Amino acid sequence: MIIKNKGMYLETIINNSINTIEENNGFIYKMPINNNIISIKDNIITARLNKNFFCDYIGLWKGTYLEFEAKESEKNYFNLNNLSQQQFEKLKLVNKNYGLAFLIIYFHLYENIYIIHIKELENIKIKKIPYQYFKDNFLEISFSGISFNFNDIFNHLINYT
Repeated sequence: MIIKNKGMYLETIINNSINTIEENNGFIYKMPINNNIISIKDNIITARLNKNFFCDYIGLWKGTYLEFEAKESEKNYFNLNNLSQQQFEKLKLVNKNYGLAFLIIYFHLYENIYIIHIKELENIKIKKIPYQYFKDNFLEISFSGISFNFNDIFNHLINYT
């Protein structure tokens, strides 16, 4: 199955969910992709993506720094190769400095979203993590199809650490 605009479905859900966060609890920002435009011809833009120091989203939750990466899988597993070494190292650094560092992963086949703390990810030795492993070991995020409640996620992660 080929997914057009891969990653945009989960990002749309996350962006909708960000809008529901109350200001006194915290905030989350989507980090823009850094790029250099090479050329523009006939409404076609050619650009080179630069390395981005941050993951997809950063923010604060009740005084705790957080950073996370959003990933999607159209398979019955999640391939850890979809997370770059730079992203993995950045999440480990955030965790080492007492921030919340995690992945949010959406499985298209099952229409489920899971959250994985970076500590849990560090202990996984295989590259292709089966869906059933997510189902048995990680927090499933309940969502309405257009958004979810970040309060539940952050409270779970804060209690995890």
